[in-house]
Amino acid sequence: MPHRSKDPSQQFAAVEDLLTRWLKERRELLGKYTQIAVALDSTPLPEKLTERQRALCAVLVDYVSAGHFEVFHELLNEAETFGDSSGSLAQQVMPAIGDTTEVILAYEEKYGSGNAYPETLQRDLSSLGEVLESRFVLEDRLIAGLHNRHRRLVETRTPQAS
Repeated sequence: MPHRSKDPSQQFAAVEDLLTRWLKERRELLGKYTQIAVALDSTPLPEKLTERQRALCAVLVDYVSAGHFEVFHELLNEAETFGDSSGSLAQQVMPAIGDTTEVILAYEEKYGSGNAYPETLQRDLSSLGEVLESRFVLEDRLIAGLHNRHRRLVETRTPQAS
């Protein structure tokens, strides 16, 4: 977890590293989701499907937890360090992100224990995909409005190597 720094450039760099790791986890999450969606187009073995569901649910919980307990917190710290008004964007976006969390955790609760629910899986997976898409748009908006805004400030303060 990054440590809060009074130096905006150091705080920015710490958050940049955190975001890089977190967005890599997002790609892993999308990969797990896609594996299940593709498997449902054929007739997967129930054991294989259960295994993939557990893997997806584990990544879902890790991703959502990292977002709420680390990434969003550090983005807000960054906004405070830069002392600008970018934190107000978080106040607008965070409630909608919270709404997606409830849906994601309900999916994990239903499928994370290994229960198959074959009659509802296709529908639930589709709904999860829609919620994830919405969440990613909101997260990207938050990153762009806070972190990428600060990127420009850091780059204009830092002399470029020749």
